[in-house]
Amino acid sequence: MSAPVLEGITARTVTTENLSTRVLFSGPDDGIPVLFIHGNFSSATWWEETMLQLPPQYRGIAADQRGYGGADPSVKIDATRGMQDFVDDSLALMDHLGHERFHLVGVSLGGLVVWWAMAGAPERLLSVTLAGPGSPFGFGGTRDAAGT
Repeated sequence: MSAPVLEGITARTVTTENLSTRVLFSGPDDGIPVLFIHGNFSSATWWEETMLQLPPQYRGIAADQRGYGGADPSVKIDATRGMQDFVDDSLALMDHLGHERFHLVGVSLGGLVVWWAMAGAPERLLSVTLAGPGSPFGFGGTRDAAGT
């Protein structure tokens, strides 16, 4: 059973080449896309109230990330890839929904995903917003890619 959603939010399962997961939507289908990425120990539900505050020309989109909420539990995270599984899942979702470029918002773990998306797919991003992100080097390092 899926979690109930607030009025003005719709939820559906979306299946891409990477992942089948619960995705929340707000705003018009043809609105300017804003993808929200939740933090650790969370789900797309975390973003519902924020999505409802978007100006009317925006389409809010928030997916349960791999390993969380309504994401297919059989699809595992490959920790050797850092945040890349999450980035790949997010890009595959936006491709599936027909959004070449979009605004990207992330909090906590979602902020790490945004850092990695900025580095790996900047041409896809209209803007980025980070709220309390972790280190761009991931969970291990704080100063450099070597993990120191």
